[in-house]
Amino acid sequence: RIVDFAAFLAKNLKLSEELQHSVQRAAWLAKADLVTNMVYEFPELQGIMGREYAYLSNEPNEVAVGIFEHYLPRHAEDELPQTMVGTIVSIADKMDTIAGCFGIGIIPSGSQDPYALRRQAQGIIYILLETELDISLQTLIDQAVNRYKSEGKLKRPEQEVKTEILDFFIQRIRYIFTTKGISADIVEAVLATNSEKPIECWKRANA
Repeated sequence: RIVDFAAFLAKNLKLSEELQHSVQRAAWLAKADLVTNMVYEFPELQGIMGREYAYLSNEPNEVAVGIFEHYLPRHAEDELPQTMVGTIVSIADKMDTIAGCFGIGIIPSGSQDPYALRRQAQGIIYILLETELDISLQTLIDQAVNRYKSEGKLKRPEQEVKTEILDFFIQRIRYIFTTKGISADIVEAVLATNSEKPIECWKRANA
């Protein structure tokens, strides 16, 4: 799913064929290090070991770096992916996780968020704000949910899941903008219409 999703994004963004291939390769290898004894013993090395194993296997630099970067950001103060490969695989991976959880009814509530879905959603928003990629949240949601549906793994009504995920992202945008000093009334005004592209919302809020 993640390879297919990442490939869709790379093609949609009209990347070069070489970069599209690197995106698919990084997505394919992104989770490979999880089955190694090193990451089993030290889970915090996930991605880091993936990058090193990729170098040892003579993978191109953009693939190795993309494997590491797809976990970014790991927390609120963490760095964001710096390469296009890492950026795309990170978005695809995070959105796939969110869609899968919502699709079977695992939805954060109150302080309960065992799969860190809020952090994953915020990571996507921060990436979209930083890169100004021309991708709408609705497109990401549709693509992610449709892949689960095609596999027969969607356990809840499709449209209900998509609507809940978009609302979930809007809540995260509201939180991020507020913490960045945008007043609550401006945030609400901006989110009242056409709130699918975080960077457009951010520009309108600042204007």
